[in-house]
Amino acid sequence: MTRPILETEELTKRFGSLVANDKLSVTVEEDTIHGIMGPNGSGKSTFFNTVTGFYRPDGGTVRFDGEDVTGWKPDEIARRGLARTFQIPSPFEDLTVRENMLAVFTGGIRSGMRISEEKRARADELLELLEIDHVADQEAGGISGGQEKLLELGRILMLEPACVMLDEPTAGVNPSLRNRLLDHLETLNDRGTTFVIIEHDMRVIADVCDRVTVFNQGQVLVEGDFESVTTDERVRDAYLGGAAEHDASLETLIGEGSNASASEEVEAPDAGAATDAGATAANAGADPASTGGAGVVPAGGASEAASAAASSTSALSGIGAESDGEPWLVGEDLVSGYGNHRVVDGVSMESRDGVTCVFGPNGSGKSTLLKTLAGVVPAWEGRVTHRGVDVTDNGPAENVHRGVTMLPQDGGIFGDLTVRENLLLGGYTVSDGAVREERFDEVLSSFPELEGKLDERGRSLSGGQQMMLSYGRAMMTGAEVYLLDEPSSGLAPSLIDQVFEMTRRLVESGAQVVLIEQNVREALRIADYVYILAQGQLQFEGTPGDLTDEDDLVELYLGLD
Repeated sequence: MTRPILETEELTKRFGSLVANDKLSVTVEEDTIHGIMGPNGSGKSTFFNTVTGFYRPDGGTVRFDGEDVTGWKPDEIARRGLARTFQIPSPFEDLTVRENMLAVFTGGIRSGMRISEEKRARADELLELLEIDHVADQEAGGISGGQEKLLELGRILMLEPACVMLDEPTAGVNPSLRNRLLDHLETLNDRGTTFVIIEHDMRVIADVCDRVTVFNQGQVLVEGDFESVTTDERVRDAYLGGAAEHDASLETLIGEGSNASASEEVEAPDAGAATDAGATAANAGADPASTGGAGVVPAGGASEAASAAASSTSALSGIGAESDGEPWLVGEDLVSGYGNHRVVDGVSMESRDGVTCVFGPNGSGKSTLLKTLAGVVPAWEGRVTHRGVDVTDNGPAENVHRGVTMLPQDGGIFGDLTVRENLLLGGYTVSDGAVREERFDEVLSSFPELEGKLDERGRSLSGGQQMMLSYGRAMMTGAEVYLLDEPSSGLAPSLIDQVFEMTRRLVESGAQVVLIEQNVREALRIADYVYILAQGQLQFEGTPGDLTDEDDLVELYLGLD
């Protein structure tokens, strides 16, 4: 009979006004492999960090092997028998693989601690078990990303933990090495090690996990075996996003969308929703991650704002030319990542007239792909072109000059600068003062809440106002291609429609938009073309009309076979 080895009771962690873990109660049974699933922002990594002592909880308890370890330091928890790995390993690159394994037992270069023969023998045993003994004497900086993952696991196993928490153990690992890694986990589990796994490759969860807990918005949504949780409608809603009509088919949702021509009239959102957005933004705290709102539709309503933004003489489309029906930004066979870890693996995509949406589970490479297109992350292979010109080696500043602007997920405003300074910084590439002033006036017309706060610092704004400022600063560049990384992330449902309306208005100003979005159902309303990624590779591309079967979409989105 199994017994609990790890238990959390009403575990709570806050960051300002954002509740990342909201009274999480999770039980992990001894000698099992327990999976943790959930969409981006559901609280999975915060849970790992809080349980293992990297964050101090704001409430609740953590019990390990019957002992209350709440608030213990990470090293104390690790030596007690609860260890964890990180998504991106950080070995000592100038030490050999074997030296990295043995470094777990040193107290520093001046400690004088000697490593016992017993520990040396254990290192050799683990190197052989994990099949990296052939690189044992190579410097860790020269091994592959997959081998780094195995080394990270080996270093943790040197502590002989009873339970290991693994954060994305197969991310960036090639399929053959992935299967070896999973085999090793099952072997270790059979020998008595318990594992808790965060993993976005659903095949991993399906193959090795005895039980699965799904998080959503910082809470436990559902628990059970893999089949039961992945067929649960609540899990579908969490991953694909809610819809105004939850029983509506994807075909109905797509048909109701505004992804027709930009010249069609834009329907204003419900007046009550607009009122709620204004009230929420006014009352939200200064925390940029607050769910208090990011109302981006001016107080006058969506129709008024859309009319202003749709003007053919708008200075906001100063860089972009009239649509020629051609893709302006193109990525061909792109490969990129971090360190030795390949995240984007041979992806080709392009911006198109309208809104091009990029979907996929967390960890699938969406943000890395966007950063590669923007020049923030270098392309290892492949190329990026803008209007036929090779810009693969361009940095982000060069691309902004060309008319390609990225809006990061957190908005990226400068908290110590005033609202005015943030906006003018967006227009620094504009040499024509009259054009810059016209854009400035149009941004304030779109976001009238900012006009009375021009001399206030960015960090003093509510979460919703900070989102307005982020959009406004991007608009000041006069870009023709906007790369938007989850602009609706963390927003209240009543505000999501308004963010998407703002996105559609960028198109009406003459721009092409590439949008990364977790809320698939709502994004499909404004999408003109869709790409779906999983495990860094393209799984689908086509029009929203090709995605009318939700079962197919779920399989594509979650990376299920």
